[in-house]
Amino acid sequence: MEKILFAFITAIVIYLLYLVLIVNNERRLNKYINKSKECQLIKGRYKINFDKVNKKKVAHLFALSNSLIIGVTFSIILFVDNFILKLLCAFLIFTFLILFTYLYIGKYVKSKEEK
Repeated sequence: MEKILFAFITAIVIYLLYLVLIVNNERRLNKYINKSKECQLIKGRYKINFDKVNKKKVAHLFALSNSLIIGVTFSIILFVDNFILKLLCAFLIFTFLILFTYLYIGKYVKSKEEK
């Protein structure tokens, strides 16, 4: 229970850091939307024009998803004892969660762009 609580607190701290450092700063927000790998990935795959969507909402989506990805990965690997197995599990879980969440974020943003 302590491990899960610790991972949950870690996810909240990462989300708050995203909010303070990126989302609430207009200059960093524009740089994040234009140059981050997350945004470039969904921009290239779904042909999204970020000028037509609310950039702050997109940044909130990425902040929430990235913090949850890190928190879930962290909570799962806390239960593994072997170091090499931890690295392997973390890599596989992290990769799967990134592809899965960015797929749905891309679809969601594309649907908001078309409206």
